[in-house]
Amino acid sequence: MRTPLLFLFLIFTQLTAHAQLRLSSESGLVFNGYNDVRAPNGDGEQGTLFSFTDDFEVDQPVIFLRLEASYTLNDKHSFILTAVPLTFNYENPTIAEIDFENTPFQTSASTVTGSYQFNTYRFSYRYALLRKEKTRIELGLTALLRDAKIELTQNGESIENTDLGFVPLISLLFEQEFNDRLSFMLVGDALVGPVGRAEDVFAGLEFDIVPDRFFGRVGYRIIEGGADVDQVYNFALFHFVNVGIASEF
Repeated sequence: MRTPLLFLFLIFTQLTAHAQLRLSSESGLVFNGYNDVRAPNGDGEQGTLFSFTDDFEVDQPVIFLRLEASYTLNDKHSFILTAVPLTFNYENPTIAEIDFENTPFQTSASTVTGSYQFNTYRFSYRYALLRKEKTRIELGLTALLRDAKIELTQNGESIENTDLGFVPLISLLFEQEFNDRLSFMLVGDALVGPVGRAEDVFAGLEFDIVPDRFFGRVGYRIIEGGADVDQVYNFALFHFVNVGIASEF
């Protein structure tokens, strides 16, 4: 009995000896570039096509938070968990009427406000295709859980269109070190399908704060995409100007 247990212990010790845990967070400002909505969107029944950014006043920029934990084995296999909550609020529409989810909103009668929630939770796996002294390329897959809600409110009554579901994405990382303390990073998840698309891409710089332990990050992130299905037509674009900090163990 001791021999199998000792064998498993040695394997676990060997793996964890070459493992790396990283915890990181990002924050900053996010701007809504466009956000077009129609619900429902079926051939026989359609609501009003409106834009949250063009037909409403948008309360922006918004401060965002992005949390991530990654675990890398043998400098080859990376497992990443990510959480990104995001909500925008809108008010004072400039169009006279919006038919949303078979409910008419007469904007001249009383105040109409809007809310757009797009929370995402992800599990990613990436494999290091290339690992040289100063260059790293990883490729893998992401399972994204989308918790989305579009809401209009008038006279205390709210009408919602919600969407909770998984989306598969391709995950990519490219990192180029300039020196021991500064590197360029391009990392993201993306996929284009027959009824929609999704892209979440970051480009920026990562630098050492405490060598091999604490790191800073600055850059630009874009999230764009949506779907054109019977339930809803929605495509949105968000620009992120962000800073981050990470720690490795």
